[in-house]
Amino acid sequence: MLDLAPFKKFDLLPLSFSRLSKFINDLPGFYISYIHGYKGASCSMERGTWAEFGVKLLFEGKDMRDALYIAEQQYDQAVEEKNLQEDPKRKVERDNLPLYIKGFWKELRQYQLYDFQERLEHDILGVPVIGYTDFGLIAPQLPPDQSEDHYFKVDLKTSGRMPTSLSHSINLQQMFYTKVSNVENRVLYSVVSKGTNKTKWFTISNDPSYQKMFEDMIVALHGFLSSCEDKEDMKKKIVPNLDDWIWSYDPQVTKVRKEVWGY
Repeated sequence: MLDLAPFKKFDLLPLSFSRLSKFINDLPGFYISYIHGYKGASCSMERGTWAEFGVKLLFEGKDMRDALYIAEQQYDQAVEEKNLQEDPKRKVERDNLPLYIKGFWKELRQYQLYDFQERLEHDILGVPVIGYTDFGLIAPQLPPDQSEDHYFKVDLKTSGRMPTSLSHSINLQQMFYTKVSNVENRVLYSVVSKGTNKTKWFTISNDPSYQKMFEDMIVALHGFLSSCEDKEDMKKKIVPNLDDWIWSYDPQVTKVRKEVWGY
């Protein structure tokens, strides 16, 4: 069991997979987001949020035209509220939003919605970790008293390119969901490229090493936090790589980086 004091010192409890993943893959980004407190936003992120929202509206009984219209309006409102008007992908993400939603619905309309954004929480090495699943679905062909046998969860992913397989990061996250929910978890990609939509289902890899990897990530974060006296001390232990693609992708994050490190 790990001492929770280092996590509490930096207000990081409960942990989430996104925090752990950011720490492992992008330490400057971890500091900017979870220590400095900057919450990034982009039109690509909004695309995923409102595509998922549009699917939820369809499950709730909206017809396709209304669901697409509402999702587009919500996207526009988010762009305004988060000052994303100058995002170079603003128009293309809005134009593609209906295609993402239609692609998802083509694959999901045969199922019934059982739950949405269910909060999952589980202690790993004594550290509370939370996550939120996307959609809990039931195969409709079974009678209601047997529906729990065919209940599963699906995580929706939008992208401009279809992966050949799930990344280790996504598999690790889904493994956590599967372990805590004790039900099957799947991933559904909806991809839009050059005005064309493609979809693909992925199953989760049952790799026993993922459990150890998850634990090692928590131990590594615990060790790093324990070595830091405060936020200023942590900042001195991190040197951003100026060649990282994120700085050209999100100019606002670059501005925050310069405010924090001076370059």
